[in-house]
Amino acid sequence: MIRYFMNKVKKINNQGSTMVEVLVGFTILVFVLVECMVHIVGVSSEMVEKSVDMQNDRMTVNREMYQKDANYIDIDGAKAVILLDEEKTNVSANQAKPVQIVLSAELKKFYSDTAGLSIYKLFFKDE
Repeated sequence: MIRYFMNKVKKINNQGSTMVEVLVGFTILVFVLVECMVHIVGVSSEMVEKSVDMQNDRMTVNREMYQKDANYIDIDGAKAVILLDEEKTNVSANQAKPVQIVLSAELKKFYSDTAGLSIYKLFFKDE
């Protein structure tokens, strides 16, 4: 009698997954993948909206900045310097010398109230 009961238990344990378990697992997997795709589409649409807003703000700043009566704010004490890389200017045994080229330019700031952006621009003396 015990042997008969043990054979029944072994048969129940060796059946593997049922069709219902496979369908439930597949359904859960599909729901997870659909949720991931919805999230990806949502994030990408937010990024597109932000980039369009940034482009519109930049167009507003450009429109205001290049008018004749644009209010530029002078920034005192700023100077533009070009430094050459010493390693790339070293030729054979010659010693590299630090080279600085000072540009004669003024740094000015423009702030747009409508876009809320600040733009820094160099005005060269020749312009």
